[in-house]
Amino acid sequence: MIVILSTLNGKARLSGMLEAMLAVRIPTGTAIHVVDNGSTDGTQVLLDSYKDRLPLVLHAQPIPGKNHCLNLVLSQVCDTLDPNELVVLTDDDILPGPDWLEEMEIAGRAHGDCNVFAGRILPQWPYSDISHLEALRGHFGILFSLTHSKEGPCTPVLAWGPNMAVRASVFQSGTRFDPAFGPNGSISFPMGSETELMERLAADGHRAWFVEKACVRHMIRAAQLEPLSIVQRAFRHGYGIGWRQQRGRGGLQLVRAQFSALRGVLAARVRQLRAEESEDLLHEFREAWAHGLASGAMYGYHLNREQKKFASAFPDRRAKARDPLNH
Repeated sequence: MIVILSTLNGKARLSGMLEAMLAVRIPTGTAIHVVDNGSTDGTQVLLDSYKDRLPLVLHAQPIPGKNHCLNLVLSQVCDTLDPNELVVLTDDDILPGPDWLEEMEIAGRAHGDCNVFAGRILPQWPYSDISHLEALRGHFGILFSLTHSKEGPCTPVLAWGPNMAVRASVFQSGTRFDPAFGPNGSISFPMGSETELMERLAADGHRAWFVEKACVRHMIRAAQLEPLSIVQRAFRHGYGIGWRQQRGRGGLQLVRAQFSALRGVLAARVRQLRAEESEDLLHEFREAWAHGLASGAMYGYHLNREQKKFASAFPDRRAKARDPLNH
């Protein structure tokens, strides 16, 4: 088993994560690969201080983007792994339970017909009173990467970034994360880093298992509970969905997405006129999500057209091109 995570100026939360990892029962032979994506806050010094206490393997990736970090490690180590070995993927802001990795390993051995494993993600709130977000409770999964299900078969798209695992054989086939999605240092990136990959794996027929006992807590920062952060995240989530749905499709899909987005914006505004003030943020969330959907679909549509133009102008290059994402 290996564990991979990336970090960028996350010293404060990474410190809590590493300290919690000291209590995790780490299976023999496990390596924890941490990729520094250009931190300037003393992250490297912090990581060095844990090298004699945790099986850390440190990497540096100067290209901004979480998926560039994950792909860096995969390209370097996945061919050295046993095909049945698990690649556990997580983030620098989790607090794992002591049996987190043990439960993942047990599930991997027990369910050889599954190549994807999703774990439970609970919140670690920055303060106790979150009553101002009560109207948004139905969207906490999107906002804070929280997921929960009963032990058993599940769809691969239930595997989310803070707590998931994929068999090495999947990556050994050439499959990689798409760097176009996920955190990249900007505030307008399209969300869906892991979901984009899981959608591909689901389409290819890969089976998944939800490991209820493999649990981590996601450290929610106070800034993430602010209205501006919530609205921005809603836009990014819609943007990622709009782009993914548009890929490889033409004008009809664009029209559908724009119509759906317009309907969403109008519905949010009408409901806001009738709703109580406590629900205003919910309707702002829904409107921002719809705007994101429209923007993502439009970007995806124009990107498709540019790719077709390039393929037509340079057919030889297209024929020789190697697709690292294994679409």
